[in-house]
Amino acid sequence: MFGSGARLLRTAARAQAGRTVLLTVANAASTGAQLALPAALGATVDALIEGRDFTGCLLLCASLVALYVVTEALSDYTAGLIQARSALFFRRLATRRVLAAGPYAPAGPKSGEFATLLLESAAAASMGTNAAVWLGFSLAPALVALAALWWTDASVGLVFTCGLPLAAWCLKAFAADSSRLVAGYLDVQGEISARLTEALDGARTIAVSHTSEREVARILAPLPRLRCSGQALWQLQGKVTARTGLLFPLLNAAVVATAGLALGAGRITPGQLLAAAEYAAMGTGLGMSMLFISQLSRARAGAERLATLTASRPMRYGEDGRSVARWLHGATQPEHETRGRAGPGLPGARAEIRGAVVRRGGRTLLDHVDLTVAPGRVTALVGRSGSGKSMAAALLGRLLDPDEGAVLLDGIPVPQVPKSVLRRQIAVAFEKPALLGGDVAAAITAGLPGATGQDVLRAARLARAESFIGKMPEGFATELATVAMSGGEAQRVGLARAFIRPARLLILDDATSSLDMATEHEVNQALLAAMPGTTRVVVAHRVSSAARADTVVWLDGGRVRAVGAHAGLWLDPEYRAVFEPTASGARTEAAR
Repeated sequence: MFGSGARLLRTAARAQAGRTVLLTVANAASTGAQLALPAALGATVDALIEGRDFTGCLLLCASLVALYVVTEALSDYTAGLIQARSALFFRRLATRRVLAAGPYAPAGPKSGEFATLLLESAAAASMGTNAAVWLGFSLAPALVALAALWWTDASVGLVFTCGLPLAAWCLKAFAADSSRLVAGYLDVQGEISARLTEALDGARTIAVSHTSEREVARILAPLPRLRCSGQALWQLQGKVTARTGLLFPLLNAAVVATAGLALGAGRITPGQLLAAAEYAAMGTGLGMSMLFISQLSRARAGAERLATLTASRPMRYGEDGRSVARWLHGATQPEHETRGRAGPGLPGARAEIRGAVVRRGGRTLLDHVDLTVAPGRVTALVGRSGSGKSMAAALLGRLLDPDEGAVLLDGIPVPQVPKSVLRRQIAVAFEKPALLGGDVAAAITAGLPGATGQDVLRAARLARAESFIGKMPEGFATELATVAMSGGEAQRVGLARAFIRPARLLILDDATSSLDMATEHEVNQALLAAMPGTTRVVVAHRVSSAARADTVVWLDGGRVRAVGAHAGLWLDPEYRAVFEPTASGARTEAAR
């Protein structure tokens, strides 16, 4: 059940190999001192009773106590480092796996589930290395105590041995049941986190629709299951604690009573009786193992949840830029040599989709799509909601790979193109851009690290964003957290982020939907003037956007229904029906 989770825990342990060895050595020294102390105390008592010099035995006892204290402190410090580093390891791994799979990964977690993976599951998994080491050293005293008791007297060792199978049965049952319960608890936690994140994303809609009480009820609906899982775990711990709480004291008393009889028979000394009592107490301290078993079960459950990310197949990229040497000189030039250039300096790319099939959740979103985007031209992807427009655009931008078929740029399969080259030559702007960075300038330069102020200003002018940014308190240095942008303003900043890069292929995924007609027209005119040779793919919902394109690709039900000029397609009433939800004014303008 926990195969993949166990492998992940072993990987994390290997990443902390040096600290794990130090923790093991510290625990070995601490356990050794703990095990040697009863024998040293027994020897001291015998020397005192017999009138011999016990100074050496007393110094040995003091040394063992000092060693125990120092090694325990070292163990706690090292364990803290291991847990912190392991949590960082798991969180980095989870983030890298999700990002490597791309935004359209079929098995990618929801944002709420991913937050749970980063917080609860990673924190639980980070206890794995420490729990494994501590569990091993919590069992060692029982085995050493058993050997010491047999060495002291056979009858004492036999009594202790008879109680160990019952203790092992209790611990085994606890380990199996707690693993199952902890996994269920973490699953319900992830479900609640996902629902909460969805509600926060739609907070404005919830507010205006006055459905907050219903949303609260929906978010908290899994709480009874969470309570049942937690209660079942506590009940299991209580049941096992009650069993061991009865078994171990009885076993300890039986060992001491047997040792007393052996002392009365003259088979052992008073010091050996003291040592036997200490070893019996040490051996019956197996109850501490339950704590470490619980931690290990929680760690394995958390690691198993993290391991589900491996179901997301990471995108593969080419290793050697020389393999794409025929992809025109602009694709292999350094960024600083091509920054700010467009048109003749960077000829537009030819993009092709061949027989692409994309499936998600049992549905076929693209069904054997063939599509060619001519270099230096404007191609509009048109269709009703769910027709596959955004999926086709994502394929062209290498935001996902098809389940079947291929995507090519200038005849080169995109998986063969190095990531650095690919991302330098393709720019994408979205309908709802996520603006990243401390200030407005950083949000724009996220598309081109190291860009100059002139680059930022030029991109903002192209996106018609310079005017409203100039009215902000600090202009381009205004912190994003201190300013509220409208949908159209955010789109223009997102467009500027795409325009700042000297891309050969520019994809606009409904990136001008929130702009008014005049501003959208200005943006398109600026792009045509500044980047005459750049290949553009536009996911169009407005008639005006489709009318300005050189070629329109009409998608319907995940297939290409027709390809042609907008004016010719407009004669088809079913094509006109695609734009019915748009404003009549826009339709009239496009028709004219």
